[in-house]
Amino acid sequence: MEYAKAFLSKHISSLIHKDGIKKQFLATISEFKHTGLDDPLSEKEFTKTEGLIHRYPDRVVLTVTNRCFAYCRFCFRKNNWANFEGFNLQESINYISKHKEIREVLISGGDPFFLTDKRLDEILNAIKSIQHIRFIRIGTRILTANPKRVRNDTIAMLKKYRTIWIAAHINHPDEITDEFRFAARMFIDAGIAIVSQTVLLKNINDNYNTLKNLFCELTAIGIKPYYLFGCDFAKGNEHFRVSIEKALSIMESLRGNISGLCMPNFSFDLPNGGGKIVLEPNRTIEKKGNRYLFKNFEGGEYEYIDV
Repeated sequence: MEYAKAFLSKHISSLIHKDGIKKQFLATISEFKHTGLDDPLSEKEFTKTEGLIHRYPDRVVLTVTNRCFAYCRFCFRKNNWANFEGFNLQESINYISKHKEIREVLISGGDPFFLTDKRLDEILNAIKSIQHIRFIRIGTRILTANPKRVRNDTIAMLKKYRTIWIAAHINHPDEITDEFRFAARMFIDAGIAIVSQTVLLKNINDNYNTLKNLFCELTAIGIKPYYLFGCDFAKGNEHFRVSIEKALSIMESLRGNISGLCMPNFSFDLPNGGGKIVLEPNRTIEKKGNRYLFKNFEGGEYEYIDV
């Protein structure tokens, strides 16, 4: 347990008494049931230079650090915590420059904001010097784990680079604090959009009410719920995983009862490098020629004549 505590920021430690947070970060005996994979997304297979992963045609991931403000016990890169192979900025820039099909760069880690503003500035400046890069995404836990890291100097530096999106990892309404809201507003007021990424976690957020409250509150702050991920098949994650059937049942309940603005995509990664797939509840009951029979969110059946 002391090992787990050592990897928590002061901000997360101050909230650790809340069940929605504690279960994400404190180790349990269940982690030592070693089902799962060291590299569940097969990222090594798609690593082109130190720290650069090119899995999808139009985008790359840069894993710029293995350090984080709070090490989630379900992290799919937990094998990188002690076995990080490094990041080479110049080799990454050379690779991206040669591949003109790449238009987006996702800066990830660890947490990119664990780096200094000066180092982040160097990375962003190098990326934006490449003409065919249209936008940058930064994946981070900063709003939930260390919101005071969002400083005026940080915002001023980021504003130089259009267009930047913040992809904020958040899993439970307990993580939304006054500090979270203040830091989020700093990004948004500066014209830096935020989308959220949530992992569906057994006995933490795998129910309608928790996710409804989370997604509606995020939208009210100005953060677009983007992804609800199935927990990856990383080693030691079995006790966190929720079945696809249950996930789709929750999505069915959400889809009919909250605004589309509040709805994320439900997605999970296929093994052996298969990449992400997005699933929605199946609403098609029957198809005959151009006649469809659909089921709506209330269970009612409606006929639709296609063109």
